[in-house]
Amino acid sequence: MNKKLIAIALVLLIAVSGVFAEITVDMPGPVTATLKATKGEFLYHGFTVNSVKYQSAVEVLDAFNTNPEFTYGYWTNAQGTFSFRMSVGNFIHQTPSNPAVKIAQVKVNGTVAAPVSGETYYELFNFTNAAILDNSSQTGEKTITIVPVATASVTTDHLSAPVGSGQNVADALAGSYTSEVSIYIIGS
Repeated sequence: MNKKLIAIALVLLIAVSGVFAEITVDMPGPVTATLKATKGEFLYHGFTVNSVKYQSAVEVLDAFNTNPEFTYGYWTNAQGTFSFRMSVGNFIHQTPSNPAVKIAQVKVNGTVAAPVSGETYYELFNFTNAAILDNSSQTGEKTITIVPVATASVTTDHLSAPVGSGQNVADALAGSYTSEVSIYIIGS
């Protein structure tokens, strides 16, 4: 009789423990991996964001306190001649009158850069590739630092234009400012 009670108790214990319980969790949907390839010529360029290269945009916050810095690069196996050019805009206040804080310096890889003579842009790379070789490509990467005019003691900006009253961080109108740096490719 004790063996029957023990057997019944074991069956009840197994049933209560959930061994035969049905699954109650919602099953998640599938995950996907997207595979991409390029055959022939390619040209990628952009910013490095969180170690991911060739991103089309980057946002740097607190730019008046940090001298914003970002990394730009390219990767290509394309034939031809390309010029990678960068234009740098002043910090523009977000009001109808749009006062500006000017840019004091542009640094490329830690060295103060000068715009192309007689122009308002900087040449980051001048690339020429006459022939495409199987599995060969070229890359380039540079770190860009933008230095806003900090005080009234700076009298000219990065383009040698005069800096006016209030066009420096110390004397600027309070509020939000935005500067845009644009890098574009000219082919020939």
